[in-house]
Amino acid sequence: MEPHARVDETDNGSWREFLSRAGGSLPNGVVRETVNALGLALAGGRWSPGSKLPHEGELAEELGVGRNALREAVKVLAGKGLIRTARRYGTSVRERSEWNLLDPDVLAWHLADRRNYTRFLRDVSELRSFIEPNAAALAAERATPEEAAHILTLARRLETVPAEEAVEIDVALHLAVLAATHNALLSGFRRALEVVLRAQFAASLNSIAGEHAYDPNPAIHTALALAIQGGRAEEARHISSAMLARARHAADALDREAHLWTAPARGSTQSRERDARGRTAAAPGRKAKARKAPEPAPTPSRRKSNKDVS
Repeated sequence: MEPHARVDETDNGSWREFLSRAGGSLPNGVVRETVNALGLALAGGRWSPGSKLPHEGELAEELGVGRNALREAVKVLAGKGLIRTARRYGTSVRERSEWNLLDPDVLAWHLADRRNYTRFLRDVSELRSFIEPNAAALAAERATPEEAAHILTLARRLETVPAEEAVEIDVALHLAVLAATHNALLSGFRRALEVVLRAQFAASLNSIAGEHAYDPNPAIHTALALAIQGGRAEEARHISSAMLARARHAADALDREAHLWTAPARGSTQSRERDARGRTAAAPGRKAKARKAPEPAPTPSRRKSNKDVS
């Protein structure tokens, strides 16, 4: 791939690990590697919307794969909305507005470029603001005693577990609130909400430092759970809204303060130097030269606080 199509491979690994738990899936073997390589190149802007991908033979040679593997990869990417194929006209890149960013694989490729984080955090906070406060109020009115007790148990478990395990519990708690609304259409947002929650928490856990790093904040989650258990709908709505304020504040802060990132932005001098060191990686199907594994970015330590968090 061309240098400008590269992304932070360490970051992409962390996205894929978190988002795969929300149902992301790719074929195995060479086809999987080819899909991932092309997905990252598309998300990285190697080919602009409306442009055509190189001829099949040329692209297969560049990637070091057979034409059958490439054709299978193209089918997968077309199914995810990134490209369209037409006989006689070849394969072209679709507009980003047509991409399915609720697909865990597509979102992982999109967020492998850190320049997309800030906009994503804003979009997530807006989406969650439409859904979660009202869902919390409905859950307070409709949750069964067993559902309310389960939500409270999850909230209290946040006090005793490390950050990565807290992410799993945090996601489960928010999905349990959604289920407790007993609204079939609202519950239909479960998978989409799980995808964006995992991506948001992965960003704040792995890529953001300081006060905007991931903090499960058991206190505010416990307050929400108690409001739901007590049937206090407006209190639950207010607490849920307060949780979402932090994501909006974080997005604004990240625009202003570059030091809050735990890794240099793609395209920065530090990133270009790191990419130059890492270009010994081979394309799918080709033998890679040995290289030292990159050191993982430091994980922000968990802090207990009573700040608004999500």
